[in-house]
Amino acid sequence: MKTDIKTGMHNAGEILKSIETKSLPIEVFELEEAMQAETPNMVEIANIISKHPELLGEFLAITNRVLRREEDDLIFDARAAVNLLGLQEIRQLFLMSYLQKNLPKDDSDRKLIMRSKRAAIAASELSYWINELPRCETYLVAFLQDIGALYLSQFDDEYIATFLNTQLTEPFMAYDRELNHYQTAHTYLGSLISRKWHLGDLLCKSILLHHTKQLESLTEYDARVASMVALIQLSNGLVFREFSDHYETPELKESIAHAISYLQLPEKAIAAATASLKKWGPNCCEHMASH
Repeated sequence: MKTDIKTGMHNAGEILKSIETKSLPIEVFELEEAMQAETPNMVEIANIISKHPELLGEFLAITNRVLRREEDDLIFDARAAVNLLGLQEIRQLFLMSYLQKNLPKDDSDRKLIMRSKRAAIAASELSYWINELPRCETYLVAFLQDIGALYLSQFDDEYIATFLNTQLTEPFMAYDRELNHYQTAHTYLGSLISRKWHLGDLLCKSILLHHTKQLESLTEYDARVASMVALIQLSNGLVFREFSDHYETPELKESIAHAISYLQLPEKAIAAATASLKKWGPNCCEHMASH
């Protein structure tokens, strides 16, 4: 029996009650307050970001990736970074810095986050060809696509190996198996968590719907969400092609082709995303690994 959204959300809520979920750090709220001032003080914003050296390092690493800075032109200072970014971009990148440092609990978590970071690299590169999806917001959404999986794996130790990993090659059929087994899924948990963190409608809806096969059915509901879901599916496929030596199933091939067609992306967009993965993907998690 197909799980409806109301049931899926209820069951996800019950699972979240049984496990520990993180709250965002005080610096996120301090940053929000500083940004909402009538005239935001960029020096104050840079000082908030600089309070924790580990978070600052991660923030600068992400900023350099998102802004596509070359090795001889990297940003090493918070003030320089905030002067190059918009306020919303600063918030999004700082939040990612915190989450990348604090979410992993074990090796399976780190592998999952590595895949999500690589998908975020590809998605943010592809966003150049999609007017309604800003680069930093796209990176954040793609990175957090499987945030619910990290929490579902705390509820069931076998979840990632049994259900999530098979979704790399069967993004729709394997997801349906997860949904049928739990009568909810990581998508529901992720959407609830992102709403708890006040991360906005695009992110919450995209996380919930990112395993939707019929992209066209999402267009009338929310065109931006439909594009973001297609972008996530395409980015996941490109990451698989670049970093996996496993068999590419007909379902995965179809998913990639459908997303490219839906987004009407030229070949040069796919080539650019693949090049970005080759450049940034292999070492994208070296900061996390040192944590």
